[in-house]
Amino acid sequence: MLAARIDPVSRIRAAVLAALEGSRDLGTGPWPAGTPATEDTVSTASALAGGAPVGSHHLLEAMLRTENSMAARVLRDLGVDPDTVAAKIDELDPETTADANPEEAAARRMEIRLVDDEVHLILRDPATVAIAKRVTELADGPVAGVGPVAGMFVPLWRSTNQLLSQIQRMLEPEPEEEDGSAAGKVAKAVRTVLAPRLRRRAG
Repeated sequence: MLAARIDPVSRIRAAVLAALEGSRDLGTGPWPAGTPATEDTVSTASALAGGAPVGSHHLLEAMLRTENSMAARVLRDLGVDPDTVAAKIDELDPETTADANPEEAAARRMEIRLVDDEVHLILRDPATVAIAKRVTELADGPVAGVGPVAGMFVPLWRSTNQLLSQIQRMLEPEPEEEDGSAAGKVAKAVRTVLAPRLRRRAG
């Protein structure tokens, strides 16, 4: 097994996590400089996580999508297809793995719908639903962004628009992103991984 050949796995994991957080103090020495492929893989995994903690599935997809990397070449030569891996990741429940975290679990139950001229932001996680029930009870009905409450709604409005713009850029890639730069490679990999899933779920 691969794990048996890595000594020790925990140090590798700690090093990767520390690198993602920008920390070089691992207690076991500095994180060594990575190859361009490693840097692209870590950047892509972080982008795929989208602000959530980076999981092993993000790293796996990033390795498969990183152009001209040794990892991608080995996995493809072994018959590992990136799209098949992506479909399997979507099929599995992360809550049954060590990659589960409460924020992503809540996010997976969210949805944005367009109903006529209204955008509906739907949250289904039990904690948010419980708070919303209590708030509507205390307010004797729905809470609207009017009067002094308007300012409290601004961060939600801003975040929603940023999210929608980010998804739009993913589905409508701009030509200048194909410039061969490190950022362009990451953007391309993220679009390759996420755009088909967004379209599939919308269909």
